[in-house]
Amino acid sequence: MASLRSGWLATSWPLPVSLAAAAAILLAGFFFTRRAFRDNPVGHFLCQFAIFAGATLVIVGGGVVPFEPAPAMPPVAGMRHLLEAMVVGAFKMVWWLAGAWLLAGLTRAALAFRRKPVETRFLQDLCAGFIYVSAVLGITSYVFGISLGGLLAASGIVAIVLGLALQSTLGDVFSGVVLNLGRPYHPGDWVTLESGLTGRVMETNWRATQLLTLSHDVAIIPNSVIARTRLVNLSKPGGAHGVTLSMRVDPAGAPAAAVAILETAMLGCSHILRDPKPVVTILSLDALALECELMCFVSAYEQGPAARNEVFDRVFRHCMAAGLRPAPPAGSPGLPVPHAASTRDETARRLLDHLPVFASLTGEERAALVPGMRRDTFKAGETLLEEDSVAPALFILTAGVLVASRLQNGTDVETTRLAPGECFGQSSARLEVRTFFKVRALTRATVYRIARAELTPLLLARPAFLLDLEQLAARRIGAASPRASPAVPSPPATAGRRLAGRLRTIYRLLSSRSK
Repeated sequence: MASLRSGWLATSWPLPVSLAAAAAILLAGFFFTRRAFRDNPVGHFLCQFAIFAGATLVIVGGGVVPFEPAPAMPPVAGMRHLLEAMVVGAFKMVWWLAGAWLLAGLTRAALAFRRKPVETRFLQDLCAGFIYVSAVLGITSYVFGISLGGLLAASGIVAIVLGLALQSTLGDVFSGVVLNLGRPYHPGDWVTLESGLTGRVMETNWRATQLLTLSHDVAIIPNSVIARTRLVNLSKPGGAHGVTLSMRVDPAGAPAAAVAILETAMLGCSHILRDPKPVVTILSLDALALECELMCFVSAYEQGPAARNEVFDRVFRHCMAAGLRPAPPAGSPGLPVPHAASTRDETARRLLDHLPVFASLTGEERAALVPGMRRDTFKAGETLLEEDSVAPALFILTAGVLVASRLQNGTDVETTRLAPGECFGQSSARLEVRTFFKVRALTRATVYRIARAELTPLLLARPAFLLDLEQLAARRIGAASPRASPAVPSPPATAGRRLAGRLRTIYRLLSSRSK
């Protein structure tokens, strides 16, 4: 047995005891690190280092040096000598694999300091593969005593055959290396391929890139395909993503007036960024339509659909309020039909007919409100309603943009913006509850007001109308958290619950009285 030990190390440890102790250390350490440091790469590596160092000391203490070539076997070797050589060779192989395991853990720990474990996963796998291949070559040389020069020469032919057989797979692997070095995208980025496929990058591995599409399907694109195609990263540079819409309107008025209406409409949107500012560009003008392009910006690509919906809604509201009708599609025959201007009463009646909060009233009841509706115009910057005050009426915005804000640390902080067709002051219209917001005009605004005296008979006769006002007030308070300034706290939830409780109490009383 002494013939298999290294000559430069003298030890008193018996070889079987040393190998058994090394095996126990490696097995116990392997299972311990797998369970205790699964999500901590640095702690995982430190534990690996301690295990490998302890196993190395025990193995070398037994006289086995894994990084020295195995001694030549005697011409006539007994079964015991052959069995001992096999056991020592097996432990050398385990030592080399444990060393590769340690270096792979070091690579993962080093990359973990960048705090991007998903993005560096491909690089981790590549480094780990190189380390384990080197360990196999070390085993071949120091355990089996095979010359690496001859082995590499013989493996060249095998490499050529495998390269031809796995040409497409190797192309994906090398393309993955190029993509990970160049980093045209990262996990979480939205990208659009030349084929029109759009999705969010989930992961890039050694063969393919996984995209989560807009329909929430996973598209697996080979890396070689991505390396050859043109790609647009929709998330770079960060901070703003452009959203473009087209709009065709009636060319009856001046183009500058139509552009001003569209700019005012986008000014009232809450989902788009204030900087960069929205832009309206005239694309064409003919007898049928004035075609404009609207460009606004959102902070992230996934917010684009919500922003588009809001812009179309605001544009429709402002165009209807200003009497600017959408134009027919391109290629439609004939000229747009002119429409007559509406009177004040017709405008007020149409406004009540289209507002959901008045849907529970009959046509006669809505018509009875029209004579008492008062029309007011406010300049930009003028205050319509102060915070913590009692609104004298129910206000309905018909043109312009209003801003609702709350006082936070001595500063008015914007919470939402109102567009034509929205109402406010409903909390005070019946219960004389103090308002939670200050409302001021961002642009020149036109407002219709309905006095509390006009609403009181309807609230007594129509409990469902009171319930609609309650729901509208609750939604307005719940949406008080500003989209543009997420750090601003919302109004106290107790105020909303207190208002809702009072409204429900009156609704139950009115319902019981009607029975």
